[in-house]
Amino acid sequence: MASIQLDEKTRKYYFVVDAGKSQKTGKRKQIKRRGFATKTEAKKALRQVEAEILLANEVQKFPSKQLLSNFIEKWFESKKVRLRSSTIVNYREQLDYNILPYLGAFKIKDITEEVLQHYINRLHNERKLAPATIRTAFGIVAEVLKKASRKGAFDLAILDDVNLPPENRISKVWNESNVQAFLDARNRIVSLTRYFIGMVLSVITGMRMGEVLGLRWSDIDFEKGYLTIRQTLAKVDDEGNYGLVPEVKTAAGFRTVHLPKFFIEYLIEHKKMVQREKEILGEDYIDYDLVVCTKHGKWVHPNNYRRAFTRLIAQLELPKIPPKNLRHTHATYLISIGISPKIVQERLGHAHIKTTLGTYSHVLPSMQAELVGKLDDLIEKV
Repeated sequence: MASIQLDEKTRKYYFVVDAGKSQKTGKRKQIKRRGFATKTEAKKALRQVEAEILLANEVQKFPSKQLLSNFIEKWFESKKVRLRSSTIVNYREQLDYNILPYLGAFKIKDITEEVLQHYINRLHNERKLAPATIRTAFGIVAEVLKKASRKGAFDLAILDDVNLPPENRISKVWNESNVQAFLDARNRIVSLTRYFIGMVLSVITGMRMGEVLGLRWSDIDFEKGYLTIRQTLAKVDDEGNYGLVPEVKTAAGFRTVHLPKFFIEYLIEHKKMVQREKEILGEDYIDYDLVVCTKHGKWVHPNNYRRAFTRLIAQLELPKIPPKNLRHTHATYLISIGISPKIVQERLGHAHIKTTLGTYSHVLPSMQAELVGKLDDLIEKV
């Protein structure tokens, strides 16, 4: 039993509680609390600590009685070690908005197929979340529950019977004539956005927007005609603030991308403009060495970049797509002209070929029709 003591020096009350043995070290743990002005305050705090110890001991013996919210937070804390900063922010947002408000108050033992299905239905019917967002949130829940199952706290078979909304993975993309009209914007638009070079970069390389906005001049080899992706612009905290980070989405994201000659010439021209701005501003120029930057050298906020893109394609009277679909346009075009999906995977920086095939499988049927035609030609020559 813990007792409340008075510190003769500070004239404040304190207590020390035996919290049992540590699972990791086997040594006994003690919890100390100090600085209480009155004995009543100390007693109240002591009762709370003792209740927490009892709950922790019960959870240790019976993991299924643990609240999912507690289990998730411990899981997330350990998972952070191998996540990049922007991914940590994304996970935190999913937990706070799409998972914990719906499932956090359930004990693991009370999570059934009906509970999970009701959760999915609420995200779909009440929140009107996109199928991809719902699948991402449920993927996190499933990963947590799989860990709970390894501790004997959850029946993994429950996950098999949950119905998820179908995900339409076919992204709206431009055709070849749309791309040509877009690339011709330099000849058609007088006050062309300074961010246009980044947009062209996406459509001819398939780079992600964060990779484009994080690209530095030092990452480009003008003589050999390629660039290397080494950093991105990404969210860096829970408040949604952005910053340049020396990391990419996957290990495969650190990659070399070859560039066509016309774009090398465009880059050289653009670099001269940036250099002039740097000379004019002098010490007031913020030099991040960025290819796509503001007039003062600072990185471009994604929202400003998206707005500039939307205005531009409206001027060009092109089909409306988000900037991220320039990447999909690039990949779809490559596959449609017969480029190996493996090459497309490497160019896009996908970690697995199944991601490439799954995302762009809708392009393959037309290629199969072309293949059949070639086989017919082969037989005719026999």
